[in-house]
Amino acid sequence: MSIRRTVALLIPQLNSDYFDGVVTGSRMAAEEKKVNLLVIVGGIYGIDEAKNVLYDLADQKSIDVVMTPTSTVVRNTGDFIPFMKLTEGKPQLTLSDKHEGIPCIYYDNTTGIQEAMDYLINKKGCTRIVMFAGPEYSGDGEERLAAYMSCMKEARLHVEERMIMRGDHRPGCVEAARKLIEANPGADAIICSNDWQAQAVYRVLREKDIKIGKDILVTGFDDLSENAYMDPPLASVSASHIALGYEAMTLAARMADGEEGKDKVLKCHFVNRESAGYDPYLQLFSFERRRNVRASTVFDIPSLTSSMVDFIFTGDAHEYQAGCQRKLLEDFFMRLLETHLCDVIRRRSMNASDHAFGNIFGPGGTENIDCDRLFRVLDSIYRVYCAKEKSETSRMELSNLIARVKSTVAESLEKRSGDMRKVVDSRHVSLGSFSNRLVAIDPAAEDRYGQLMEALPFIGVINASIFMYEKPIKQVKGEKFRMPDKLYLKAYRDRTGVHIVDKEHQATDTADVMDHRYLEGGMSHCFFTMALHYGGYQMGIMLLDIDEEYNASYSLINNEINLTVSHWTGGMSGGND
Repeated sequence: MSIRRTVALLIPQLNSDYFDGVVTGSRMAAEEKKVNLLVIVGGIYGIDEAKNVLYDLADQKSIDVVMTPTSTVVRNTGDFIPFMKLTEGKPQLTLSDKHEGIPCIYYDNTTGIQEAMDYLINKKGCTRIVMFAGPEYSGDGEERLAAYMSCMKEARLHVEERMIMRGDHRPGCVEAARKLIEANPGADAIICSNDWQAQAVYRVLREKDIKIGKDILVTGFDDLSENAYMDPPLASVSASHIALGYEAMTLAARMADGEEGKDKVLKCHFVNRESAGYDPYLQLFSFERRRNVRASTVFDIPSLTSSMVDFIFTGDAHEYQAGCQRKLLEDFFMRLLETHLCDVIRRRSMNASDHAFGNIFGPGGTENIDCDRLFRVLDSIYRVYCAKEKSETSRMELSNLIARVKSTVAESLEKRSGDMRKVVDSRHVSLGSFSNRLVAIDPAAEDRYGQLMEALPFIGVINASIFMYEKPIKQVKGEKFRMPDKLYLKAYRDRTGVHIVDKEHQATDTADVMDHRYLEGGMSHCFFTMALHYGGYQMGIMLLDIDEEYNASYSLINNEINLTVSHWTGGMSGGND
């Protein structure tokens, strides 16, 4: 039997739309191309010392190609070369950030910014547009800034030094946003280099009681999922993170087979929302009325859905590009459901004419909400839209849409019912059960590692391995931590069950951790690495094939496991026997 190739994806965290999308797209392509995907979640290089140790695993003998979004892993340009040297000798490719001699999958930043600027200048008449630019070490940020400057020059609009402020492409850049806003009291629009920057701008503008979308227009870049639910909804440039991961993994699979890597650019499109002074729903319902849909049928789900699909795929949608369709539909679903469910819960029953939903309540009215019935209706509506969408990229994005809609609906229903037990949300319930199982493990029990493996199915993990150091090793802050040559396999689980390894067979070479015997045992052939560390001590590592549903919960799962295992190490002074 041929051995599957293994591609390592190096990322600093897994708690945002960007990384979730990249991992999701990578998983899709890995399954399609029949390669193993190893997601190494290692933190910011040179800063998160406790997690950086994991990046050493990407240089092991079983890794065929390494790919990484470098600007999210390194803090400045000076760290790039030493970081890439960690995997020197391996075929490499980067995501979003272009570096000489390394193939890259990146966004068409210029077109995205041009579309946003064209709307602000030519549709809204803005003449004093300021730029919240990205950091100098970000290739994406530099391209977006250059596109802004080009558009301003073409429109013959003057740009002063104070009209441009640099800030990190990370949450927490509020002070930079405040400086930009206070330096430009006459600005009529702010174009941000990414959505986290836009969120910081929102915060400052609210503090100053400046009305977003009226007193000043704001746009972002990336189109994070929360944008549609911000107040007001944030206009942004849609850059598909799922497509980025998918295309990167597709290229990596070819490189693993010996092909030469080549750059590829992904299209971006401006998604217009209320923060830029636009309300798409006025146009949508205007179109619906022109189709002679009576006002009395506002809760007729099939009619509204048909109107929505027709609206997107007709000339009436000329202001929307392909990349906007997913968000527009998702936002439409949410507004429709909010209005519809408010009315339903108020009346506590459904009219017979609402045949599309049927009765989503059980015998107890709102005391027993049948989410399954509601979700089946959403699936039906979703298929109508998907049947008309031919773009492969859009289909990848659309495949995740229905899951997010269901999650939002479940949370909404939970708030309305006031009782989590009456709304099935498997992820939250399972995380609670997982935590309870870990807390119940006796630190002195001989089978404690096996008990940890027994708890993993609660978070969708069927295949996992836990490797410990011979004893906890002190991490000196600011110093590079090197993995020891030996690790000790305490326990693992696969499709046949949990296996506790006897002491005689626990020792293994660190280089063998990434061997195919571990990576090919999984159901999905996608494993995540987890550093086991606590209180300044390194304890070991884990491999887990976490289900997609739990991507966003990775940090929480990591903390739970780290806290539990730290109690088994004899106060960080003894061994792990």
